[in-house]
Amino acid sequence: MTTLQHFPPELLSGILELVCRGSPAQETDYVAHTLAQVSKLWRAIIFSTPSIWTVFHIGNAYNKGPFGRKLERSGDLPLDISIVDESSRFGAAKAQLQDISIKSHRWQHLRISHPDAALILEQVVPQALPGVRTLSVKATPRQSSTPLRDYYPFLPDYPTPPTFSLTWTDLEMINLRNLELSDIILKPKNMVAFLDFLQACPNLQSLSLSHLWESDANDPSRSATLQSLRSLELRGITSSTILRWIVAPNLHRLLVERVAQARTWSLVDIESHYATAKDVTLIRFSTIPAALRNILRAVPLVSDLKLLEYDFSSPASLSAENVLQEQALPCLTDLHIQGAFSLHQVEKAVEVHQSTLKTLEVHCLDLGLSKTSLERDYEERDKAWTWLKSQSWLTSRVSHGAKVIGDRYWSHQDRKDYRQMDCIAGSCRYHL
Repeated sequence: MTTLQHFPPELLSGILELVCRGSPAQETDYVAHTLAQVSKLWRAIIFSTPSIWTVFHIGNAYNKGPFGRKLERSGDLPLDISIVDESSRFGAAKAQLQDISIKSHRWQHLRISHPDAALILEQVVPQALPGVRTLSVKATPRQSSTPLRDYYPFLPDYPTPPTFSLTWTDLEMINLRNLELSDIILKPKNMVAFLDFLQACPNLQSLSLSHLWESDANDPSRSATLQSLRSLELRGITSSTILRWIVAPNLHRLLVERVAQARTWSLVDIESHYATAKDVTLIRFSTIPAALRNILRAVPLVSDLKLLEYDFSSPASLSAENVLQEQALPCLTDLHIQGAFSLHQVEKAVEVHQSTLKTLEVHCLDLGLSKTSLERDYEERDKAWTWLKSQSWLTSRVSHGAKVIGDRYWSHQDRKDYRQMDCIAGSCRYHL
């Protein structure tokens, strides 16, 4: 402590700021007040360092408000607002948010994770937020009642469909850079307003739409053209019409994930919406080769391609490697396939892209075959893997549970010896 007391005030202020800001967002105030009790010097420095007091975690036990004094300590710096109500009560978040709404012009990052997330954004949060650069809205599962949880402690919190839909008509965030929406309703009557909102964000660089509660009726007559968009994620989507919502002429990264329950997928004309995407990830598309082929044709410049699956089905449905033989990608350099049915077919796909491909990654589970396979199938697999590893121009890797999707890949069965295997520390080991 004696040594620290002789530190220059600006250096000690920087150290204390790193400690406070390095703590979880919900504990920043608690850590700051704890450190302020060490000495008078530390207390004076902490209370006079505005950057320590810019994180507001609404709904947490440590930050119940009021926030007037904290706002004064934060000076004129941008604010980071997180709205999380552990008790799932709308009123608690509303009451605490009123204290800092008067400084809404200083808000820079706004994250809402709450069962009533859409309702809070529509009715509690100020509609004009010119300084916000990050907006994250996630509707979380509503917890079961306390008496019910006490009587049935094993009862999980199942996510329920949202009950409130945003209108998108009054929101103004002209400096928005990153937008993340999860488990919200997009009704057909609000689709045009939603696209207008996106169009009014000229600096939007990252857009993530996850598990939207929508229907095939959500097919607006036009799209939103986002010139600055670099990253687009469409997770858990049920309809191919979503692919026509966004036009991103300068896109770099594209991720599209179908929901497991979707049995049909109508083909849509994507045109050149994502023509510049180079990093492309497609999840759960091997069961519908026509749709996979449709998307690959829309990304002719892709160089890093990941085709990922959650589960294995019949041999006829797992045909990603067959599509790659038919649909040559002239710029492909890195290929990662999880859920390949035939390594022999992967070899053929590699030969098609031999002039550009540099890296191939498959999963350990893909190196096995189903119980009904014949011995010659194992010989074809071993021969194909030997050939892939022998190519001096190609780097072939085997990935394990930590890098892939789906719990099944963490613990699986050796398809030849039928013994339980675990993916641990980058290798497969027999389950003890």
